[in-house]
Amino acid sequence: HGLAANSDCLIGALILTTAVIAMAEVVRAARFLNVLAGVWLIAAPWLFTGFTPGDLWNGIVSGTALILLSLPRGGVREQYGRWDRLIL
Repeated sequence: HGLAANSDCLIGALILTTAVIAMAEVVRAARFLNVLAGVWLIAAPWLFTGFTPGDLWNGIVSGTALILLSLPRGGVREQYGRWDRLIL
């Protein structure tokens, strides 16, 4: 599949890495990088050759789910002094 497979492997690793990093409260705004990754999953089948119709739908469903799951904000459990207001 060439570029299609490379795109999926690379973006998958970036999504996982970003999700793990965003688990820390002080950098949880990093989750918005996964919104961009979700957009990439949706757009990639139209940008590269080698994607099948199943890949297209997988990208649309996975990208949309990633975007929606990256948006909600949870509560802040720790205190960070003046920095509390900057935690997204």
